[in-house]
Amino acid sequence: MLIKYVCLIFVFLSFGGQPGTGGFVSSRSEPISLATLDKDCFIIPVHSLDRFLPAGIPLPTPETADPSQVGPLSVLEVSDPKICILAHLMSPLEPIDPLLESPLAHPLMKQRAVASELLNEVQQGNNAVGGMLLANMERSSAEFPFIAYYVINTTQTDPAMFYTGVRGASLSKFEPKNTRYTAAHTLDLYSEVASICRPPLALAPNEIGSVKKGQTPSTGYIISVYKVYEGDDGERFERNWLYWTGARMIYRYLPKTAGLRRITLHKSVSSRGDKMYLLLCECADLLKDLSAAALLIPALRARLCGYTGLYRPIQTF
Repeated sequence: MLIKYVCLIFVFLSFGGQPGTGGFVSSRSEPISLATLDKDCFIIPVHSLDRFLPAGIPLPTPETADPSQVGPLSVLEVSDPKICILAHLMSPLEPIDPLLESPLAHPLMKQRAVASELLNEVQQGNNAVGGMLLANMERSSAEFPFIAYYVINTTQTDPAMFYTGVRGASLSKFEPKNTRYTAAHTLDLYSEVASICRPPLALAPNEIGSVKKGQTPSTGYIISVYKVYEGDDGERFERNWLYWTGARMIYRYLPKTAGLRRITLHKSVSSRGDKMYLLLCECADLLKDLSAAALLIPALRARLCGYTGLYRPIQTF
């Protein structure tokens, strides 16, 4: 059975609005496709719809006579791209023996070089359809100075085997006996459970999973990392993800000059232990004017919920 994604298309007037009160407006009545989409939209997998469709929006029902119109929303179904994400979060390198640490040492540069080598190895292995190495732009206060992000096609690569391979390679590359430094490496597999996207959109087979598509020299990312205790990831909690992740704040208050392209919520696929959530906000022009994000980031951090940082891609494939 072909799993579908549901693409809910509507004008974002206010995330706080309620259906029927002007908060959400149908974008169009005629059938549409991703190629002709001209409105911001939600993209939510069908199997996650009851958990991540924002609170206050009615769920689509099988009894709906016209599937292109569900309450105040226009709905478009597209095929599941069948992708899985692996994120590798790296903490700063710490010297094994601080007393012998040379004042000329540059652990950040060393970490970048080793992380780049690891990304090259994954690329050469042809097990990922896309990947990028992200560097934090606030080096003095970064909890994760580097984040590696890989996209896997689940019809071609077993995510569990890919995870095992990357984890083994990272432990080998960052072996303390060789580098003389230690660091925490947090690797997890994620599914994309909800996205807010702006046109133009396309899910052509040759574009699925490509992290290069749409990237420009000024592309930057706002990334937030959250950990939720096991059992706390309930439906009520997740249907309010716009608020607790800060996605609503980013969408409403990030200046247009940042060139917001998409906001994607990732949830770890692990069935045991605490749940990790990753909110990735891609902005096409973020690096042109960092002041646009500089005003918003402190407000996100003031919520004392998770970790938030500004990142730029330094290597992609």
